[in-house]
Amino acid sequence: MKNFFLSIGLAFLPFTAFAADLIEVYNQAQISDPTFQQAVAQRLSTKEGVPISVASLLPNFNVTANPSVSRTGYAGSNFVATTPVTPGFLAPRNLTERDYTLSLNATQTIFNFAQFSTVAQQIALSKGADATLNAALQDLMIRVANAYFAVLQDEENLIYNEANKVANAEQLEQVKQQYNVGLKTVTDVYTAQAAYDTAVSNFIQAQTTLANDRENLRVITGKYYPQLSSLKDDFPLVNPTPANIETWVDVAQKQNWSVRAAQYQSSSQRQIIRQQFAGHLPTVQLQGSISRQYNDNINRYITFTERVGPGTTSNKTIGLNINVPLFSGGGVTASTNQAVYNYQSALQAQELTLRNTINATRQSYLNVVAGISKVGADKQAIKSNISSLEGLEASYRVGTGTLVDVLNQQQKLFQAQTQYATDRYAFVNNYLALKQAAGTLSFTDLCALNKWLTNKKPALIRTRKKSEVLDYNYPGIATKQDKKEVA
Repeated sequence: MKNFFLSIGLAFLPFTAFAADLIEVYNQAQISDPTFQQAVAQRLSTKEGVPISVASLLPNFNVTANPSVSRTGYAGSNFVATTPVTPGFLAPRNLTERDYTLSLNATQTIFNFAQFSTVAQQIALSKGADATLNAALQDLMIRVANAYFAVLQDEENLIYNEANKVANAEQLEQVKQQYNVGLKTVTDVYTAQAAYDTAVSNFIQAQTTLANDRENLRVITGKYYPQLSSLKDDFPLVNPTPANIETWVDVAQKQNWSVRAAQYQSSSQRQIIRQQFAGHLPTVQLQGSISRQYNDNINRYITFTERVGPGTTSNKTIGLNINVPLFSGGGVTASTNQAVYNYQSALQAQELTLRNTINATRQSYLNVVAGISKVGADKQAIKSNISSLEGLEASYRVGTGTLVDVLNQQQKLFQAQTQYATDRYAFVNNYLALKQAAGTLSFTDLCALNKWLTNKKPALIRTRKKSEVLDYNYPGIATKQDKKEVA
C-alpha cells in the first residue's frame, strides 16, 4: 500500500525536471528536420559536379575486343588440296576461321574551352552549395528558436487567460449574489456574464494556439515535447555589440550566407556564357591506340586449295583530332545571348538578396534596441494597470464606480500582460534574426541563449489572488461563511 501511494505521488510530480531545453530540441531537429536534410543532400549532389566536369579533362582509356568465327562451306565433292602436308590428304568441305582483335584506345583533351568553363562553373556551384547549406543551418536555428519560444509564449498567454477567466468568473458570481439580494440590476449580471464568456472563449483559443504551436515544433523535430524549459524572467536585455547599425550592415554584406550563395550563383551563370561561346572555337584532342589481331584457320587452309598456319598482326597509331566549327545555323550565337540574359537575371537576383539582407539587418537591429525599452515599459504598464484596477474596484465597492469600468480595466491589464509576453520573446527572436542577417549566427549563440532558460516556470505577474478578489465588504455577504459560499 505504501508503494502504491508512492507511485501515485510520483505520477503527480511536476514534469519540469524532465523539460527539454533549446539545445536538446535543436540537436534533434538537425537529425529529423526534412528541410535541413534536403539541403544536406542537395549540397552533396552539387559538389559531385566538380569531379564529373574534371573527368572530361583527364585521359580516357578503354579496351575493346572483337572476337569472331567464320565458316565457309563447299557444295561439291571432296578434292585434294594443291599443297597438302601429307600426300593424299583430303581437304574438308567446310573451312572454319577464328579471328579476334584486342585494342587499347586513349584520348586526351588538349583544348576545349567549353569543358574548361564547365569546370569553373561547377567549382562556383560547389562553393555556392556550401554557402547555401550554411544558410540552411542558420535558418534551422531560427526556425527551431521561433517554434520553441512560440510554445513558451503560448504557455504564458494560457496562464494569463486562465487568470483572466477565473477573475471574471468570480466577478460574475459576486454580481449574481448581489443581484439576488437586490444590490445589483440584471444589466450588471449580463455585463459580467458577457465578460466571462469572452474570457472563456479567449482561454479556449489560447489552448488551441498552444496545441498548434506544439505541433509546429513537432514538424521540425519529429518529436513531441510536453514540457520545455522556460525563459527566465530576469534574462539579460543586452544591446547589440557593436552598438553601430552601419557596422552590422557592413558585416552582413560580406558574411551573409544567402548573399554569398547568390554571388556564386551569378558567377556560375557567367561561366555558362563562356560555355556557349565555345561553340565558335576549335577543339583539339590527342588520340592513340594499340591493337593486335589474331587469325587462325582451324583446318590450316586459307582456301580450299591453299594451306596456312595461324598469324598475328599488330598496329599502333597516334594523332590529333582537330575540330573547327564553321556554321551551326546561328544556334551558338542565340545560346550565347540567352546565357547573357540569364547572367543579367542572376545579377539582379543577387542585388535583391543583398538589399533584403541590408533591410533585414537594419530592422532587426532597430527591433532589438526598441525591444529593450518595450519590455521595460510593459512591466511598468502591468504595475500601472494593477494599481488602476485596484482603484476602480475600490470605487465600485463604495458605489462611485461602475462594473463596466472594472471589467474594462481588467481587460486592459490582461492585454498588458500578454503584450509583455509577446515583447519578451520578440526581443529574443529579433536578437537571433540580427545575428542571422549578419551571417554570424552559430551554435555558440544558441548555447548562450540556452543559459537564459530554467526548469522553473517564470514568476508571471498575475491579476489578483483569489482571496483579494473576494475580499469585498458588500452588504449581505459580510461574513466569512458567506464568502466561502460565494467561493
